[in-house]
Amino acid sequence: MIITNGIRIPSAYQAGYARAREVNPELAARYIEHTTMDDPVADAVIEALAPFDHGQVHRFIKAGMERDEKSLAEAPKLLRDFFADIEPRPAWFDPSAVLSGCTAFHKFSDLFIPAFFVATLQNASTLIAKAFYATGRVVSGFGPRRIRQNTRHFIEIMLPGALERYGDGWKLSVRIRLVHAQVRRLIRASGNWDESVYGVPLSQAHMSLASANFSATMLRHAKSLGAVMDDEVRKSFMQIWRYASCLIGSPEELLFEGDEAKTNELSRIAHRCEPPPGEESRIIANALVQALPTIAGKTDPKDAQSMVKHAYRVSRALIGHDLADQLAFPQQSTVGLLASMRWLRRTHGVSHRIAPRVANKWRGKNFVFLLEASVLDDLSYRIPDHLRADEATPW
Repeated sequence: MIITNGIRIPSAYQAGYARAREVNPELAARYIEHTTMDDPVADAVIEALAPFDHGQVHRFIKAGMERDEKSLAEAPKLLRDFFADIEPRPAWFDPSAVLSGCTAFHKFSDLFIPAFFVATLQNASTLIAKAFYATGRVVSGFGPRRIRQNTRHFIEIMLPGALERYGDGWKLSVRIRLVHAQVRRLIRASGNWDESVYGVPLSQAHMSLASANFSATMLRHAKSLGAVMDDEVRKSFMQIWRYASCLIGSPEELLFEGDEAKTNELSRIAHRCEPPPGEESRIIANALVQALPTIAGKTDPKDAQSMVKHAYRVSRALIGHDLADQLAFPQQSTVGLLASMRWLRRTHGVSHRIAPRVANKWRGKNFVFLLEASVLDDLSYRIPDHLRADEATPW
């Protein structure tokens, strides 16, 4: 790690930071500063829970989620304070003002789901992948469950009222923050992570980048696929993710009050700061795509191959050939793909009425099966008790 102008720069970021400074030096510096920041509040909670067994930890967290004061009274004070502090809704969040964003998601769910999946791949192209690769969760038999959980969270926060205190979107967002803190603790305890090289595992920088990709970047992808949204709807969507991101633990100063243009710029600069995708990124990104037929319940090899091929092609069209090549995605032509998908989306309503089989084919190709697969997943507040997924109690 080197220090330049008072900024600590992990060595893996030095070349990227130099590139990003040429474009936006102020934002590049802010992003790099956050690569060395963890989540002191959530990390302290997880440390306080460390002496308890897995069942007790789950019971305490569930008690906090459900406001079970009797059970929560047995938990460490840090956990009780954590829930008390995050419970009040921010003054800037207006539940009625985000209804148009929720409505747009359900109107264009067949476009938002693939957009969400591709944003997940973009997150995997960064050093975020290195942290999750260490768990073995995505590249093992637990991979489909991970995708279902992520999709479940996305769907839940897009339901009206989901970010109210008792909403599942609120609870799952808070759970993600605690899971990240636990994974960070387990990685540090493993001794296999050099923070002078890679920064903090699942750092504040990575939380802000993931938030940017799941909000502004996802809006851009959904539009490319055919979603039509006015400024009010886009602002509403951004505010949903702004609040969810706060609950997850993203730093508020890098959420830009939900401003879409500034958030897009953060994503652009952050990806410039990140080192090129490494082997972990390639393995995880391809594992995510290859897991889709399993999640969809596709048992016919031809159907499974067709789905994977289509997912690779759509992903390449949205992320660009350079990044797709770095992730070792198959070489495919994407000429005319997005235009044809936009045209198909416009005719989808008619197709559903007069040709249900065509409509079902559209649903399968556009990953909408993830909507149904995620609903089948149980709602759990468990967090990992071991770093490696194959050694951990199911969570």
